[in-house]
Amino acid sequence: MNQSSRRGLLAAASAGGLVLAAPATAHAAGPTTRHTARERRNRKVVLDAFAQQNAGGDFFDVLDDDVVWTIVNGSTYRSREAFLAQGVAPVQDRLRTNLHMTVVDLWLDGDTVIVRFQADATALDGQPYHNDFCWVLTVDGARVTTGYAFLDTVALTELIERVELPG
Repeated sequence: MNQSSRRGLLAAASAGGLVLAAPATAHAAGPTTRHTARERRNRKVVLDAFAQQNAGGDFFDVLDDDVVWTIVNGSTYRSREAFLAQGVAPVQDRLRTNLHMTVVDLWLDGDTVIVRFQADATALDGQPYHNDFCWVLTVDGARVTTGYAFLDTVALTELIERVELPG
């Protein structure tokens, strides 16, 4: 992991007031770790959404209609509709393949789920697109109600500058 990615992960953790003491593996929040029933449910909600995305569906189906989603050092969207149209579409519309999201680390604290993952797809120009993310999510019931997204903005900018939107 490069230095800027580490800073983003630490910023995500400190923004949520959490101390990360989990091993650096995706199973850190696995079934052998003691968690409350609520934390286990929230873990399942998020991991099921990742599985849906990787099966060709859409992770963002889990977002509440009134989600508040912040791209750190970017914009804050105050509805699912606004986030999908203004935050997601400009990226997804430049991709030929569905974004495959691989969980690297996952931490739980009550209704907060922090997930660090890598995402890969093929852009419309046939070139690979790779990005590293850390999302701090609040889960209420079976819906994500807030999200803070830390990502490699250099990789995102390269995609946007390299690949024209269709049409």
